[in-house]
Amino acid sequence: GSASSQSMRKFSCVTLSTKQLNIRSLVSYEKQQVPTNAIMFITAGGIRICVSADQRWVQNAIKRIDDRRAAK
Repeated sequence: GSASSQSMRKFSCVTLSTKQLNIRSLVSYEKQQVPTNAIMFITAGGIRICVSADQRWVQNAIKRIDDRRAAK
């Protein structure tokens, strides 16, 4: 993968959800810096939801997902 192919992301966060998600329903996440600093959570149903990276519950959710991944 070259640097130029990185900009052709399939899905990028443009609008951010402000409501807290159910952490149990989140299976994965991606960090994004462009066009805004955000976390894209992926739910068990395959739905992608973008949220602001600096919310406290977002950090907790990331830690839960990381812990879950490490436990496998």
